[in-house]
Amino acid sequence: MAFPFLYESNFEQGTNAEWDSESDTGSLLDFPHYSTLATIPGAPVPYRGAYCMRVQMGDTNDHTLIEGDIDIADTATGYTRFYLFAHNDVTATADDTFNIYELQQAGGTVESSLGMRITAATNALEIGIGDGTAPTSFVTFPRGKWVCVELLATISTGGAGVLTLFLNELQVATLTTLTNAAAVGRGVLGTQDTLATTTGSLFFDQFIFDSEQIYGIPIRYPEELYMTKTGHAFVGSGTILNATLLTGGNDNTLEIYDTDVNNTNHQGRRKLILQSPTNPEVVDPAGVPVSVQRGAYVVLSGTATAGGPLAMLKIGNAQGYFSDGRIKQHGAKRVASPGNW
Repeated sequence: MAFPFLYESNFEQGTNAEWDSESDTGSLLDFPHYSTLATIPGAPVPYRGAYCMRVQMGDTNDHTLIEGDIDIADTATGYTRFYLFAHNDVTATADDTFNIYELQQAGGTVESSLGMRITAATNALEIGIGDGTAPTSFVTFPRGKWVCVELLATISTGGAGVLTLFLNELQVATLTTLTNAAAVGRGVLGTQDTLATTTGSLFFDQFIFDSEQIYGIPIRYPEELYMTKTGHAFVGSGTILNATLLTGGNDNTLEIYDTDVNNTNHQGRRKLILQSPTNPEVVDPAGVPVSVQRGAYVVLSGTATAGGPLAMLKIGNAQGYFSDGRIKQHGAKRVASPGNW
């Protein structure tokens, strides 16, 4: 498995900057901060970090991100993994099937699809996979909780294609002996072809594409956090007991800033910097850990020598880090007292 992965997006920039392009006529796709979500009843906090992707359905337009690094050659296999949260307000007044992720040829022809279906009479929500533009094999999808969604796709112009869906690491649907027209050249994440009568919010987080199976995050809020990408170790006040830069590239760097927004407002807020190979590790035997008030934003940079910049952080007392409820409380307080931030 590649580290960093072949493609990874944690949405921590709070924008679409990690992706090649965005299609969002009607402006229903955004990247809300955890303090925004904290004020919405029933909304989640991001699965990890301070931001996630949201689509607030309600029209027939596409609301998608497009990435060309999501590519699968003929006879090869690719894995996509992300976390998906369907708000309790997801509903429809007419039966509707729509896609939330597509594997496309470089020119845009759809080879495989992952989509959802709502049955208006029962308000049942399902997720399914399909060979081509529309999903055909469905299973029930819960509202109101984060679910790990993983898609295996073996591309074959010779009739040996496979498409398999995993939810929370359990295989729930598979299609075999598929004939693909050509290799996959891009991935498209977000809603397509919804009816205007389909409403409610879908949230996406921790997106990864790789050549090997990825699986879910073993512990959502671990005491020792392994980071493969720039982002928040946690939001709110807390401590980092020690930090280690794991890779040995000559220009690999790890920086920790006291901020709960993405890469802005860094001036004067840098708390720690590690650079390899000169000082790749900070362990604090004196008992004076790195403390932050706004949040621990970790910046990893450098070339991919020995796998690219990777870091391990041991997290101490971080306000709300182990509890969605406490993170929401902290976010609501942040909104109520913006002058303190």
